[in-house]
Amino acid sequence: MDIGVVQRQLGLRLKELRLAKGLRQEDLDRWDFSYRYYGKLERGIVNPTLATLIRLCEIFDVTLPELLSFMENKGMVSEDREAVIMKLSSLLRENKNDKIKKLKLFLDEILIP
Repeated sequence: MDIGVVQRQLGLRLKELRLAKGLRQEDLDRWDFSYRYYGKLERGIVNPTLATLIRLCEIFDVTLPELLSFMENKGMVSEDREAVIMKLSSLLRENKNDKIKKLKLFLDEILIP
């Protein structure tokens, strides 16, 4: 297992969790994370300690296995998935009810069992 790949995938997972909470990197200052360090985490260029991972779990209200859930898929988060996450997060932050309703209808349609 290539540690660089795991770091990049962890970075994508952190970005996903941060955006789901509607936070900017700078907002993590509240929890004593400099946005520069946190940005490096998201870009996968630093190797976080276990203590850092546990703090991130507390911030994002997830368990360690949930944080590392990307590992179940052999450590791969596709660029398409990241793009969808970014667009959904942006849409939800805009809080435009008409667009959110349309998205819900679309999702209901494609996710019919």
